Amino acid sequence: MASEELTAPLALPTAEALTLLERGELSIEGRVTTASNATLYCRAELDGIAAACVYKPISGERPLWDYPDGTLAEREYAAYLTATFLAPTTADLQLVPPTVLRDGPMGVGMVQLWIGEDEDYDIIEAINAGVAAPLRVMALFDAIINNSDRKVSHLLPVRDPDGALHIYGVDHGVSYGVDDRLRTVLWQWAGSAIPPELLEGLHRVEDALRAELGQALGELLTRAEVRAARRRVSRLVSTGLFPLPPTDWPAIPYPPY
Repeated sequence: MASEELTAPLALPTAEALTLLERGELSIEGRVTTASNATLYCRAELDGIAAACVYKPISGERPLWDYPDGTLAEREYAAYLTATFLAPTTADLQLVPPTVLRDGPMGVGMVQLWIGEDEDYDIIEAINAGVAAPLRVMALFDAIINNSDRKVSHLLPVRDPDGALHIYGVDHGVSYGVDDRLRTVLWQWAGSAIPPELLEGLHRVEDALRAELGQALGELLTRAEVRAARRRVSRLVSTGLFPLPPTDWPAIPYPPY
């Protein structure tokens, strides 16, 4: 399908995006053929507003031996919920694009606002330099959710209306495992001190895991996975340090891009 026939990405305030994703009519326009599970390019339309979104139906998931419980879609939604408590950003610049769990043309799945990334920004150069603050936040987020597949292509740079850089993270289906399986291209801050503003975010996540976030994750993950998430956050708070690469598990996903 030619790109000019596809619904274009649309930047929306978070509340408006969530309403559109939750209540809008979903129409499949294409498929991301490089994805290992069904990943569909869709149009969400409501009250005359239309935006591109990604739809990952549970019916299109392949079973994973290391994630035998729950679904990838539920883990993606869990990641979005967790991210809302961590990032020291405005409500309209979250770490993860607005995401919902809902019924669609192929059944229940994850629906997420499609982000029109800044293709002129060299994300690989930024990763190698290890100085971009948005990437440091993402590195901490990955440690919290135990992300086992943080590739370069899962980082989407955008510019806000004032020109400031923001980076979204996507594809969090293989997260929240009980065993430590952090695999990421963002090891630049390994062993370094977590800055005060991110420690504040960690405390918010820790408190939320004892309350509304913990309750929400309990409906999406296993009890063991929720307990493991609490332990990871408590460990990060107590040490005040970014984690070190594992010695018994590949530290970088393959392929890294």
